[in-house]
Amino acid sequence: MFLPKRFLLLSLPLILAVFAGCDDQQRQPNFIILFSDDAGYADFGFQGSQLIRTPHLDRLAESGARFTNGYVTASVCSPSRAGMLTGRYQQRFGHELNLPGVPDPAVPDSLRGLPLSERTIADWLSDGGYATGLIGKWHLGLEDRFHPTKRGFDEFFGMRKGSGPYYAGSNGTIENGMDPVHPDSVGYLTDEFGDRAVAFIDKYSEEPFFLFVSFTTPHTPMHAREDLLPEELLRFETGVRARYSAMMRSLDDNVGRIVEALEARGLRENTLIFFANDNGGAMPFNGSLNAPLRGAKGTALEGGNRVPFLMSWPGHIPPGSVIDDPVITLDVLPTFLSAAGLTLPGDRSLDGVDLMPHMMGHTDGAPHDTLFWKMQWGAAVRAGDWKLVRTPDGEHWLFNLHEDVSESNDLSALHPDKVASLRQALEAWESTHPAPIWLINDAWHARTLERYDQTVVDGFVRK
Repeated sequence: MFLPKRFLLLSLPLILAVFAGCDDQQRQPNFIILFSDDAGYADFGFQGSQLIRTPHLDRLAESGARFTNGYVTASVCSPSRAGMLTGRYQQRFGHELNLPGVPDPAVPDSLRGLPLSERTIADWLSDGGYATGLIGKWHLGLEDRFHPTKRGFDEFFGMRKGSGPYYAGSNGTIENGMDPVHPDSVGYLTDEFGDRAVAFIDKYSEEPFFLFVSFTTPHTPMHAREDLLPEELLRFETGVRARYSAMMRSLDDNVGRIVEALEARGLRENTLIFFANDNGGAMPFNGSLNAPLRGAKGTALEGGNRVPFLMSWPGHIPPGSVIDDPVITLDVLPTFLSAAGLTLPGDRSLDGVDLMPHMMGHTDGAPHDTLFWKMQWGAAVRAGDWKLVRTPDGEHWLFNLHEDVSESNDLSALHPDKVASLRQALEAWESTHPAPIWLINDAWHARTLERYDQTVVDGFVRK
């Protein structure tokens, strides 16, 4: 008889099912989040790329649902993760911006992280009997009080900070739990994270688990595996684009290893996998490409917040599905909890919705009427096909995304009533939130502002 290690925490229906003699395939499903970091919207085979090769992710897309209007909650790393892991707009709790990179006397270290008032998807699934693990990047607080193992994760192997070197023996920020790992014992970082993910699946293959594999690839520094680089240098004009492609190959190979580990252990059909990038491509720093979208990481334009977005669960999500309705990473938490048969939290408002009825064709309505984004200066609201962007210098641009996904034709002068209604909705949403706990400096502001000028962004394109 199958008895999970958190047996006493499982819901009564599942306990009764266990005593009735259910087998492992009838247990609660496993959940895996696969995150890439700073990848370009165009840089995946399933997104149409002919040069960046991602065969394993392409197969994952074919096996489930691909969302053509999939969004993250922020166009930079830390608030994007805060929104996804809590299922709540991060503006609700002041985590609006990336963690400051330098000490700020106005904000003590004890406040610089995901507020302790928030609970993560790992907290909720752990309470529901799941083994939980995070492999890779955390970026939600450096102090021990914010550590992943204190935010619902049983196991952690990775870095608290937002980036670091990839080469074997070079990264001194890796931890196993809260214990430092000597850099000489860590191989090429993307492969190391893949190894640890497979080991986690092995360890918990006999009980329900939730695994968040938060790859740093292809975030800078551009450290490609040396054995993969010669072939890529022949295919691209610039070294940064070649290194980027080699890093994407490592990412894809390790996604393949994780899926193969599930298949080898007979777990694939009982595992819901979600894949997305954490924000728009970080042009020009890593050679990523966001075409046909306007803008880049850090902006409220489509190139900042629209990302590759996949869900796969054989036998539940029809293979080859393409869903055009707008969705957002806020939806991951309620989708997972509902699939696990767990009650959604009643002590706080969630902003996401369960996507399973939409993927299974049980409902015709769109998951969301309206979506919002804001990062100190820039903001946006989308309602249906219409999107209003407030630039960092206070301009308001209006786009019809169905007709103009590249946001090249500002319609604000032609539709002042639409501008007014969307602006009212955005400002009403903003009015309900506290001020950000920390702010970003003027240098970041200037760098972000220039990315609203597409001629500047186009000048970043590497081939």
